[in-house]
Amino acid sequence: MTARVPSGGEGPGLREALWSWAIWGAVAVTVIVTYARLPAAAFYNVTGTGLWSGLARALVLLGWPVSPAALALMAVAVDRLLAAPLERGPRRAVIAAAIAAAVLCATIAVPGVVKQSDLDAKPANLAAGIGVLTALGLTLFALRRTGAGPPGARGRGDRIALRIAALYTLAALPWIFANLGFYVGDVPVLHHIFMSRKVLPEAGHPHLRAVHLGNHEGLDGWLLAVTALLLRPALARMRPTRLRPALGGYLALLVAYGVMVSANDGWNEQIVKRGWTSHGPPSVLTPALNLGWAILIAVAVVLYLAAFRVRADEREPVVA
Repeated sequence: MTARVPSGGEGPGLREALWSWAIWGAVAVTVIVTYARLPAAAFYNVTGTGLWSGLARALVLLGWPVSPAALALMAVAVDRLLAAPLERGPRRAVIAAAIAAAVLCATIAVPGVVKQSDLDAKPANLAAGIGVLTALGLTLFALRRTGAGPPGARGRGDRIALRIAALYTLAALPWIFANLGFYVGDVPVLHHIFMSRKVLPEAGHPHLRAVHLGNHEGLDGWLLAVTALLLRPALARMRPTRLRPALGGYLALLVAYGVMVSANDGWNEQIVKRGWTSHGPPSVLTPALNLGWAILIAVAVVLYLAAFRVRADEREPVVA
């Protein structure tokens, strides 16, 4: 794909970012509704039920996986704002808010803030939640101040990416249904393809289903990868500052991370739990110095060079 950068200097459009925010918002709403209406026993490592339980689970969701996506979405909005003729005061405020949001979102990396073994909300989860809301606020401020702008030009590479995302969505169906509070195995035809209802007990979870109801890290990984693919066209319209290659590298990392996280979850639920093998791909859910993360970084570097690097020829910058 080759998309030419406009000469107007208005920065990237916001349409892709707004669509991404809408998707994340829809997921957050379904989490609130599903965790509010079903008993805690239907889920994984949560306690309580009712509306407060749903809101608490949504707060944890804001920390992970929404905050990593929010950083990328905020970068697009900030670049558009800084390309606009802002006065010194608002310009400094935008930069300060973006830095604060990034720091707050990064608190999910602090040990214990997000634990797979305990997904109940804690006071520590508030920081990342505030960071995500700040990033959303910057996007809405950019929309009000500069408008949505034109949609990013989509070339051959983006069309290929969208086809891949569509196929990827089929693999994510068990998690999409689970997030809505239903088993994909209740759907005709799909129950022949995906495991979901079968009870496969684990320590501390005597009634655990093959695909428990509620949010899954597999769905989270899918959403992170799809967000990065949606934002890819925005790179070509970004100003030639250090933010552009930084975002390109980050989007490549999100794709690699998201795919590997969802592949691990899907492999465990659909392959290992069928008894076909006891081995699976390495876990990369938490950053670590191990083989899984070495593979992830290598894949991200290849993706950046092949699909997320903005290159310039002698006449006009292009994104390859």
